[in-house]
Amino acid sequence: MQKPSHSALNSSSISFVTDKLGLGVLIYAYAMLLGSAYIFGYWRVFGFDVFPYASSIDYISAPLDRLLILISAPLLFSLVLFSQSDHTDSELLKNLSAYLILLYSIAFGIAYYQAISRFIRSDFHYEDENSVLALAAALFFAGCCFTYRIFKHEKSALICSSALILMQLAGTVAAGYSDGKAIFNGAANTFFLENKNLCEPEGARDWVYLGKFSSRVFFMNTIDKRLCITVADSFSLTPRKFAEGL
Repeated sequence: MQKPSHSALNSSSISFVTDKLGLGVLIYAYAMLLGSAYIFGYWRVFGFDVFPYASSIDYISAPLDRLLILISAPLLFSLVLFSQSDHTDSELLKNLSAYLILLYSIAFGIAYYQAISRFIRSDFHYEDENSVLALAAALFFAGCCFTYRIFKHEKSALICSSALILMQLAGTVAAGYSDGKAIFNGAANTFFLENKNLCEPEGARDWVYLGKFSSRVFFMNTIDKRLCITVADSFSLTPRKFAEGL
């Protein structure tokens, strides 16, 4: 039996590494896409464009408290890798896709219900703020259209991935808006700025922590909803429940 040449082995190794690197780049890019969707939904509540302040790592770290968003990319690309196997059965691919689609449909339903409820309960909305809810619904509907194609016509990895991507994006936008609106409406599980002088010298009003992007820290005034953008190496936060004795 002829042994593979050294050059052939090197070529195979390079191809393997390239494939792995390509997959890693795709996962990273998709994680950034989900993070962007979350940030868009979250900050639309405050009528502020935070993207000029965001760095690449901010897109990954912004939705860290959302477990389903964190596992979205690994689940999706696991399905893609599975579908590329020579022994993959199309019916099994359809069944796996169905379970994931059901999971993300439930997640979207919960996040969208919370987003709608918090939108209705809010006394103030920025212009075209409801466009976020319309976008989330449109993305989910598009995902449902691809789902129909999976069960009626095609069972390819591309169609399955498209359905999952659209549903994941829909749920992420809704989750971001829901989280932002909860803070805007006065959620209890938030944090106040202790050293208020960073935002308002000798000010008595409380400032709610919204997030940190690069070197900028963002707070919102609890009374008039003004935003404070400051560059601070160190700042102190205290839980709202503790500050108000809730």
